[in-house]
Formats: sequence, structure tokens, C-alpha cells
Amino acid sequence: MVILTPRAWPRRTRLALIAVLCLAAVTVLSLAPRLPLGPSYHVFADQRTMFGLPNALNVLSNIPFFLVGVWGLLWLRGSTGRASFVDRRERAPYLVFFAGVLFTGIGSFWYHLAPSNSRLPWDLLPMTCSFVALVVATYVERVNIRTGYLALAPMLLAGASAVVYWYVSTAAGHGDYKYYLFLQFFSPVVLALLIGLFPPRYSGLHYLAIAFGLYVAAKVFEAYDLAIYRHLGRTVSGHTLKHVTAGLACYWILEMLRRRHPVLAEQAFGFPAAFYVKSNNSAATEVAVTRRSD
Repeated sequence: MVILTPRAWPRRTRLALIAVLCLAAVTVLSLAPRLPLGPSYHVFADQRTMFGLPNALNVLSNIPFFLVGVWGLLWLRGSTGRASFVDRRERAPYLVFFAGVLFTGIGSFWYHLAPSNSRLPWDLLPMTCSFVALVVATYVERVNIRTGYLALAPMLLAGASAVVYWYVSTAAGHGDYKYYLFLQFFSPVVLALLIGLFPPRYSGLHYLAIAFGLYVAAKVFEAYDLAIYRHLGRTVSGHTLKHVTAGLACYWILEMLRRRHPVLAEQAFGFPAAFYVKSNNSAATEVAVTRRSD
């Protein structure tokens, strides 16, 4: 049945479905009441000082972000990284992603030294850039290179605006965190829609699945910060584990890029296929599919 094979639906139908769901979600969000930060948002379970660092484990557990971010940027800028993309424009959102990971490590390190509203944006902004960049990267690889590439900057601006809006509204006495939370939790939904509705240009989806599983685990660790800290005999908290697990998730995205390869059109679409349409610089910009006649 065609309904069970969404990648076989007309392209406009698939794009319209994503657009309608996004519009509906944004509409519901705009009508929802404001969501201020809770009074205990900046209070974490593990506040121990070690090596002269306050909140030491929550601070030091950001190092994986920094290391993975640097590694990812160096690999992407190297000859192997540059040659790993069918089109050079596909590399841009991943450069933003790993830059965001790197600065998440720095920003979260700074924030956890003295958690407060004034320091929180340094943690949130780079994370937002990484979320947005990963969604754009998936769109570029599965839907349309040119449109996705051109949308990268506006999408990053929109993501950053969610953090700025929270900060400005908080300073005005009516802080609203809902737009940032929406961005954080709706991004994986859009990512799943793109993966489910459009065929891949590259192999390695299982690496992304591992990264997503680790991301979910990180959110669980974050939610049970104090309970985990108590259960583990006050040795390590859920928030510390969240940092480490989220850093590992970013690492598996790097592994995906390092190990994947372009897939044959026939494999991607699930039926006999034809060819890549080349642009003037010999980079594939679209996949054209033709069915064999009986």
C-alpha cells in the first residue's frame, strides 16, 4: 500500500505535510501560556567543589563537548572531510553543528561555574545552533541542497531569537522559556519526518540512531538529576551524566560522517533508479528517479 511507503508519496505532498505540521505546532505554541524558568532551575544536585572549581563535575563534564567539537571541525576542514560530501555546500551545516558543540562546551563550562540567568545564554545559544544545523543538514542531504543551504542563516537567526527572547523577557520581568524548549524538543520531530519521508543520499543512518538514543538518555539523566545523585551514593549526578552522554551523542554524529558513503539511488529509493543530475561544478544537486519499464 502506498500509504505505508511515505517515500513514494508525491514530493509536494511530503513537503506539504512537514510544512503543515510545523505551522500547526508553531500556532499552538504561540497560543500557549508563557513558561518562565522554575525557581530551582539553577540549583543542581552536585554542588561540590573540587580542584578549586565550584560545581566541579558539572563544569568538567563539559570537556567532551569541547573535544568532539574541535575534532569535528578539524576533520571537516581536512582533505578527507572535504571529500566526504557529494556537494561542498552539504558541509556548511556540519561546520556550524560542530562549532556549536565546541562553544557549548565553553559556554556550559562558564555557566556551571556560577549558574545564573545572566550566564545561561552562553550555554543555550551554541546548543541552539547545533540543533538547527543538524535539521538543516538533514534537509540539505535529503530534500534540496540549494534551498537548505540558503535557509541555514535564517534558521540559525530564528533559533538564536528564541534564546534572546527568553533573556529579554526575563529582564523585563515576564520571562518566557517556551520558544527555546519548543526548538529543543521539536527539532528531533522534524528530523524524524525528514528521515521518514525522504530517501538518504548517504549510508550511516544507524549512527544517527545511536546519537538519538544517547540524546534521549541525556534528557532522562537531566530530569532525574537529584534522584541519580542520591542513588549513586552522591558520587555523580544526573546532570553530570547528561553532559557526558550528550557529548557522546555528538561524537556518534562525527562517526556517522567519517564512516558513511553515498548510497546508490536504487538502494535509497527502494526501486530501480537512474542517476544523479550534476550541476556545473559536477556536484550532485538532485536525484532523478526513473522506473524501469516491464
